[in-house]
Amino acid sequence: MKWFVAILFSVMAAGAYFLWFKEQPPPPAETPKPRPAVVQRPQPKKTPPQPRLEYSELRKWVPNNERLGLGLEILVDPGASEDQLIDLVKRLTDSRDPVTIRVFSSQKAYDEDRRQTYTQEHQSGYLILYLKNLTGRGPYDGLNEIRWMQEKGHLSHKRGSRTKF
Repeated sequence: MKWFVAILFSVMAAGAYFLWFKEQPPPPAETPKPRPAVVQRPQPKKTPPQPRLEYSELRKWVPNNERLGLGLEILVDPGASEDQLIDLVKRLTDSRDPVTIRVFSSQKAYDEDRRQTYTQEHQSGYLILYLKNLTGRGPYDGLNEIRWMQEKGHLSHKRGSRTKF
């Protein structure tokens, strides 16, 4: 019986040896977790900045004799875009109040406006009227807007509409 116990003990020790010290297979490689899909939002198209719109002064005055008031009638390039006109108005009126600006694209349209003869030249050459009065008194009180005036031409689709600031 001693032999039987000794053999049993040897077999158990050998089995334990193989179980504990035998070469283990490497652990399974971790499978990479799928990343959540990144949603690409369409980027707005960046339009190249348009050149600053230059103008020539036809007439200048001070509305309501206000110290910070500005009244202008100006002449711009006939191809001036909507964005260029808005930029021009903002540039001219930054800290001014009250403001009245009338923008023409031809000298002839301006002359017709002064004479109150409204031909096709005036219809295509009178672009915008800008009014600003945030002083709390006087005509056009509370306004800060562009009124689109061109009847025939590249801005005629805006005729009668207003762009408020």
